[in-house]
Amino acid sequence: MQTKNRKIKEEELELWKKVTEHDTIIGRYATSVEENIIHQKTSITSKKYKDNLKVKDIERSSFKQDYQINKRMKLKLKRGLIRPETKIDLHGKTLSEAKKSLSHFIKSSINKNIRCILVITGKKKTLNGSKGLIRENLPLWLKETELFNYILFHCYAIKKDGDDGARYILLRKKDKVFYG
Repeated sequence: MQTKNRKIKEEELELWKKVTEHDTIIGRYATSVEENIIHQKTSITSKKYKDNLKVKDIERSSFKQDYQINKRMKLKLKRGLIRPETKIDLHGKTLSEAKKSLSHFIKSSINKNIRCILVITGKKKTLNGSKGLIRENLPLWLKETELFNYILFHCYAIKKDGDDGARYILLRKKDKVFYG
């Protein structure tokens, strides 16, 4: 049986957009059928595609992490209803010092059976919004393999705990940490 390459109709494209509207979008949708056909003909080995694969791996790791905690627990953490048992302040540290102390703090907290911690990164107010090197790098550090296995979920803190200059981190139980 021979298959014939055919052009995608606009109705099919719109239906596909509706079906995949809740999926994680790595690239972008084509606005017309012609753009979609041109996009299909582009080379897979392009630099943009390789960059998207790296992003996809990071998103996959956060996707797995999100489904290990239920919605109610996430909501409680985001609203500040789960109070942190201990906190660490990373103000005034260099990036490497902050990363080392965060790693040590998380591991020692798990050994003490602490479930929720508050990490204060600080923020610098600018015209474009809040900035700060530690603040911007903290989510990336938490996705790295060294710390990923210790963490269930993390989000910005509520206003009284530091707003977006701090993060709540929900840790795994000591016996549920994978070391692989």
